[in-house]
Amino acid sequence: MMNPPDHAPSLLLRLTASALVVVVLALGLIGLVVDRAFLAAERAALDERLENTVFTVLAGLEVEGDGRLEWAGAPAESLLMQPQSGLFAGVYGEVDDWLSPSTLGVEVPLEQTPVARGGEIRQQAGVQSPWHVYRRGLGWELPDGEIIDLVVWAAESPERMEQAVRGFRTNLWRWLGLAAAVLLAAQLILLAQPLLVLRRVAAEVSDIEGGRREQLSGRYPRELAPLTENLNALLATERANVEQYSQALGDLAHSLKTPLAVLNARAESSETIPAQELRETVGQMQVRIRDELERAARTARRTLLPPLPLHPQAEKMVRSLGKLYTGVDFTLACDPTLKANIAERDLVEILGNLLENAAKYGGGKVRLAMSTPNRSGRRRGVVIEVADNGPGLSAEEFEKLLQRGMRGDQRAEGQGLGLAIVQRIVDSYHGTIRASKSEWGGLQVMVELRPG
Repeated sequence: MMNPPDHAPSLLLRLTASALVVVVLALGLIGLVVDRAFLAAERAALDERLENTVFTVLAGLEVEGDGRLEWAGAPAESLLMQPQSGLFAGVYGEVDDWLSPSTLGVEVPLEQTPVARGGEIRQQAGVQSPWHVYRRGLGWELPDGEIIDLVVWAAESPERMEQAVRGFRTNLWRWLGLAAAVLLAAQLILLAQPLLVLRRVAAEVSDIEGGRREQLSGRYPRELAPLTENLNALLATERANVEQYSQALGDLAHSLKTPLAVLNARAESSETIPAQELRETVGQMQVRIRDELERAARTARRTLLPPLPLHPQAEKMVRSLGKLYTGVDFTLACDPTLKANIAERDLVEILGNLLENAAKYGGGKVRLAMSTPNRSGRRRGVVIEVADNGPGLSAEEFEKLLQRGMRGDQRAEGQGLGLAIVQRIVDSYHGTIRASKSEWGGLQVMVELRPG
């Protein structure tokens, strides 16, 4: 017992996984970029705060004549006035060291690194320093005109910046997570729309399998038109082929009924059947079976045929019949680039029957014209016109020749031979065949084939 084939993962599941990966990667990259930008902005803001703190210290700094530093102080709300606030400042050099009130209770871990006049040093918190530090060197002129070297510094504990970064990152990833959920939900809604259309197609196909409908009839988006049209064409082809084979089997059963009845009657009467007669009867039955099977194979239709160049086939047929009917003037009017989605054997069968009838029963002139039909479609059809200058046929006579079981030789020997086959081929292409009066007064047969 064969195991059922494993189903591939759901298309919606695969699309959802792909969308999730894309959203996570995109928002993750955006979050990384924004995080780096915020960190750079915070560092720039830190440098600006430390530099402003140094200028705040300088604004309130005074050096007495005995070398003592006096500082007028900063506004009360300044972090320099609040002990252990995280923002510190100080002065060292050729005067007594000075530290801001915020350093009370704090062990200052900074070395008194010399800085040239007008120079500055920035140092990030790390292995060498637990604080972010900014130093600026300057020359201070005393009242007696002496210039002394001073270094003013400002420092900030890294906890302040780290707290700001942590808060920003928490908000950033919270909002990015919410954005990811919204985007994913929106993508699922967008992805579900085409999948719902495909589900509708699958439901109609299931109805076709159950015999509840014959073809796909819903209105589908333009992108699915090739799929639905090809499915309908395949279904139409299948029905046409079933009908052709059923008709062939009916014809075969009808043609074999009489010889089988004769043989059965002879057998029941215990009459001896001569071997030669039996062989002839069996031979006729074999020929009839072969002919009907060949006819069914000829008229069976295929779907999604590749474009067939028509001019070479028409030219070959006209040239071959020109050699057979030397007294007939054949003319061909066909664009060399003309193509149609039809089977080569169908084209040869139609051209052969129509041209041979026109050559036999015309007055010596036969014209074959091939063109593209006015109706448009993804698969191209063809219009075939065969005209002659013979006596012609009335519309009623022509219709009789197309009827199933009507033989042309009931009117005259060979008249209209093969028109029933042409009608079957035309029907399999959902086309039309009609007769009219030609420009020479004879018969003009026009066949339109519509592949879909």
